[in-house]
Amino acid sequence: MLAGAVVLVVLNLGIFALDQSDTSPGGRTLPNTIDSLTPPPGELIRPQDTIGADLRDDLTGVLVLDGVEIPEDQLERVVPLAQVAFRPGADQELERFDPGAHNLAVLFWQQGKERPANPGSYSWSFRVGA
Repeated sequence: MLAGAVVLVVLNLGIFALDQSDTSPGGRTLPNTIDSLTPPPGELIRPQDTIGADLRDDLTGVLVLDGVEIPEDQLERVVPLAQVAFRPGADQELERFDPGAHNLAVLFWQQGKERPANPGSYSWSFRVGA
């Protein structure tokens, strides 16, 4: 009986540890306002890959690449899912990302509200291959 109780305790501790482990890309825990990032922090991407963020469904936002906000008319949005993305191309501000390290930030705020003077933000870095 005691052995069964010990096994049960060990199993519960294992389940708790797995539930609390950091499985986010790059080992960073994302804030509860962000569901996922594209690319994940530290990822190596191709020069014409898509970048973006999947926010909590009640939020909206914009992307800032290397300190420059991507124009609204070049962002791809899935409003009900609070996804915002950018893909370089011939009809975009950038045809392709330059090789090397880049910093990407997402600025976010409540959907249906005016953009505040100081919106929430999250930034990460990624790399572009040649």
